[in-house]
Amino acid sequence: MTDAPAERTRHFFALVLPALEEAGYTAYGGQQRLVADTGMNKSTVSRLLNREKIPHVKFFPALARVTGKDPVELLVAAGILPPEYLESQQTLSETGPSQVGSGSITPEEAAERLGIHDDVGRFTFFAVVEKLTHDDEGEANPGGTAAQA
Repeated sequence: MTDAPAERTRHFFALVLPALEEAGYTAYGGQQRLVADTGMNKSTVSRLLNREKIPHVKFFPALARVTGKDPVELLVAAGILPPEYLESQQTLSETGPSQVGSGSITPEEAAERLGIHDDVGRFTFFAVVEKLTHDDEGEANPGGTAAQA
């Protein structure tokens, strides 16, 4: 049997760390730049670069931006979302018309458009949306239980 948290952590770091290195965040002075570019504090960045802990999910959009990765790809790599969410997003973007500039939609509408129909998947999706849009806790619980190794 595989150790799921360790597997999840390895997968996340294997995706993120090479991209951070390529973007120059592991070179001299890179750690401070990563702090500035993502909003993570220095200890969170240090734990990330030392493969000690996956950052809190609220930093995933900024981390995706600086690494050039898709935020959903980071959520899947961290084990927060199952791999089929990445597949459904790719299918939607490859086959559907662009929704850029189409106005805002509710999380329920987004889940429906992404093809998220099962109760557990919808609950997970809504929890991530809620966390990303209403998190005022700072780093009181960095990484949450789903992102901790």
